[in-house]
Amino acid sequence: MKKLTLLLVILILTPVFLAVLFKRIPPATIGVKQYMWGGGIVEDDFATGFHLGVSGYHKWYMLPAKTHFIHFTQSGAIGRGVSETDSFNPPLNIRTRDNNLVSIDVSVAYQIREGEAHAIVSKGLTQRYRERVKSKALSVLLAELAKLSSEDLQSTEIRLSQVDQTLPVLDEAFSEFFCTAEAILIRRISFEAQYETKLQEKQFLRQKANLDGALTLQAEEEKTVNLIERQIQAAELGLTQDWEKRIQEKRSEYEVLIAEIESEARIYQQRTVAEGEAGRVIAEANGQLAIEKAEALRNQLRTEALNSEGGQILLAIHAAKNLKMPNVTLNSDDPAVPLILDLSQLTQMLIGLTGSRASQQE
Repeated sequence: MKKLTLLLVILILTPVFLAVLFKRIPPATIGVKQYMWGGGIVEDDFATGFHLGVSGYHKWYMLPAKTHFIHFTQSGAIGRGVSETDSFNPPLNIRTRDNNLVSIDVSVAYQIREGEAHAIVSKGLTQRYRERVKSKALSVLLAELAKLSSEDLQSTEIRLSQVDQTLPVLDEAFSEFFCTAEAILIRRISFEAQYETKLQEKQFLRQKANLDGALTLQAEEEKTVNLIERQIQAAELGLTQDWEKRIQEKRSEYEVLIAEIESEARIYQQRTVAEGEAGRVIAEANGQLAIEKAEALRNQLRTEALNSEGGQILLAIHAAKNLKMPNVTLNSDDPAVPLILDLSQLTQMLIGLTGSRASQQE
């Protein structure tokens, strides 16, 4: 129980102890510490975090560390008044070097110098440094921008050059209040209505002159382009004709070569066909001669075979087989007449064998 009570006491007293002995500096804030019982302002700037600061013994001042803005503009933001880091004010009315009235919207960005926030507190400017800086900015801008003429304000290059020259002057003026100027931005330029009308007319004439100049340049460039196109077309035509000539020459060469090859091929074909035809005729003649010789030999051998006795018998047999007698009348009483069924006797009769020769054959 005692341990629990001790733990609760520690948990309760620790935040109180920290709140009494330490001071928290919020983000984007610079802390300045002052001793209440002698010692004055500590010459050091305290960044974001926890720092030693005993309540009742130390006093803390908080200054913004982020960029401050002073706006001289005719926008509706003027009604917001002055915030912690933004101040909205009416636009600057300046008489130019050539005695024209012009209304200019300008924004100025600045910051408290690093390590010098404590000096602002020491000088008692904690609540007034923003007004002092704004007053310095107004006076410097009125003086420096009045060096420009109406023509200068219309030129972006001249305006930016004047801004670059004004920024160091403004920074030096801000150093009195321990601040540094970071940038100047001219947002709008407006002349009086009568001058604006003349200015618009002048701008129109200038733009028209620029347009005429641009059209002239365009015409010159088109002329150059047309010339280049014609040169390209001429070069292309020359190259085309040259290549066509080369192609035609090569085509002619190959046509002659093809004609020669075709002629040689026809000659070779005719010669080969003629030689083949002659060989065929000779072969056919030789074959026909061989056939005729074989036919003659066959006939000779057949004649010799048929002239022999066996040949005669064979012929008689064929004759007997091919013999067609639709009606034969024989005298059966004549002994010289052979019987029709006695083929042997009939054959002997047909081949001319008499009785003596038949007996010899038997």
